[in-house]
Amino acid sequence: MEVQLAVAGLITVAVITPGPNNFIVLKQALHGGWRAAAPAIAGVVTGTQLLLLVVWLGVGVLIAQEPRLQLLFTIAGAGYLLWLGLQVIWLSFSMLEEGTDSLNAAFTSFGGLVLFQFLNPKSWVLVLTATAAHARQLPAVVDHFALMLMFFVIPTACLLIWAFMGIGLTRLLAVGTRKRWFDRGMGALLIVFAGMLFI
Repeated sequence: MEVQLAVAGLITVAVITPGPNNFIVLKQALHGGWRAAAPAIAGVVTGTQLLLLVVWLGVGVLIAQEPRLQLLFTIAGAGYLLWLGLQVIWLSFSMLEEGTDSLNAAFTSFGGLVLFQFLNPKSWVLVLTATAAHARQLPAVVDHFALMLMFFVIPTACLLIWAFMGIGLTRLLAVGTRKRWFDRGMGALLIVFAGMLFI
């Protein structure tokens, strides 16, 4: 039971702390409410579940042992965040019409965020660490089910908190100038996260 609590704590800390997934969900909620945030949250959670499955199938060990693959995933993930950050900043300068401040749907859609979990080194480290810590504590089927449940419930709850914060900011950022500066700050943070992937 102690191991399960430790793994649950690890997942909570990793998912609730600021990161690209959180900021994308926050931004989607800010611009489109629950309707825009729900696919983003579902994409992150589904991507993590698929990543967990891939790790269980043994691919995670291959990636963990192959530095060139790690570098390739890091470059792809950083490129994704860099593009997204630059686009957020660019769109903040060109909000002339209704709807021009929405992010590229391919990057913030359900599918885009599922894919990003595979390009995000933080997601790999979290899944690999949680799997290793949780291994051999319970019979294999029960162990896998328990870990899948944790990786469903905890990230969903944490990302709902970020979506709630985004919706709460809607009224505060109703003035166009504030919203533009907020978007520029969010874009800059995504670019910073792109650089941090290499640390």
